[in-house]
Amino acid sequence: MRNLLIISLILSGLFSCQPPKETFLSKIKLTDLQGEAFDSEQFKNKVVILNLWATWCTPCIREMPDLVKMQTELPNDFVLILASDESPEKIRQFTEKRPFDLTFTQIQTSVESLGVYSLPTTFVIGKDGQLLETLVGARKWDSPDQIEQLKTYLK
Repeated sequence: MRNLLIISLILSGLFSCQPPKETFLSKIKLTDLQGEAFDSEQFKNKVVILNLWATWCTPCIREMPDLVKMQTELPNDFVLILASDESPEKIRQFTEKRPFDLTFTQIQTSVESLGVYSLPTTFVIGKDGQLLETLVGARKWDSPDQIEQLKTYLK
């Protein structure tokens, strides 16, 4: 009986020491415009709205004022990040000409590997780092309906 208890404890220890589950957010590598990496841990317990865009994308640029307004309407449980796969220099030049109060980053992860083939594409990522929704195309981000929809992800 004692041997059975020891074997049971050993086996339960082996199977409980699994590596942490990879999240959608942990697959995405972002850097700021100075090349410093973002740590996905800094977004822990936040709903991340990751908007993929490009400097040449007219619908992307058109929705930026709405994103700025939306950001002010959402509680602190949300983080809005805009990510482009263009060079940091190109993104910086864009932000100098259009000084939106937004967090601009460069995405290091291939957007194709994330299933993105159209811009803008926005990922809503839950507090646990898992993908909640993929939104393709521009939208009216500051509309009351859109803001209420985003708030449902806090529950």
